[in-house]
Amino acid sequence: MDNVRCLLTDDPAPDAEALASRPGVLTVDLVDQDRLHLLRARSMPVARPTWTALIWITGETHFLTPEHLLGVLEVDRHRVWGASLGDRGDAALSPDALLMVSLVARRGDLDDDTFVERYRSHAEVARTHHGFGAYRQNVVRKHVALQNVAGCDAISEILLATEEDWRNNFYATPSSAETVGRDVARFLDRAGTSSTLVRRFPGTA
Repeated sequence: MDNVRCLLTDDPAPDAEALASRPGVLTVDLVDQDRLHLLRARSMPVARPTWTALIWITGETHFLTPEHLLGVLEVDRHRVWGASLGDRGDAALSPDALLMVSLVARRGDLDDDTFVERYRSHAEVARTHHGFGAYRQNVVRKHVALQNVAGCDAISEILLATEEDWRNNFYATPSSAETVGRDVARFLDRAGTSSTLVRRFPGTA
């Protein structure tokens, strides 16, 4: 899909359903505060991110209050696999499903083309070594506005069907974590990359 933007807001109480009803809104991702503790099972920081919601749109951005708009990112979307990520027009996500988004920062020594090539090629490693039900990569092509999300070069979306899968099937084999770690080290800056769990609200337009 062309001309997709991801808006990052730090509104302390975003109305996800109202935002999802706006024209041009594809989905709204609200930080899943009730399940952030599950990040600990994957050795990830449990702290809340600086943003409270991601709003994926094809239209304009003027409906957000400027003081709560942290960033506007133009992205190229690529669904790597999976029949549903809870988008508008998809089947609704199960309440048991876990959706994680990662704001990916690239290694400082890589140019744009090398980062994108290595990030895209990571899809085959992920397909072999993860138990994800769905996976999408979003390459950031332009920072239209940016206050507080420096270093975001891509946004990954991964879906696991249940908490049991999150705990036990995140990696496919005992050696998968090491293999994945070696591959992401080719393109990703761990210190600048952040991941969290979200609840997805599909757009209605």
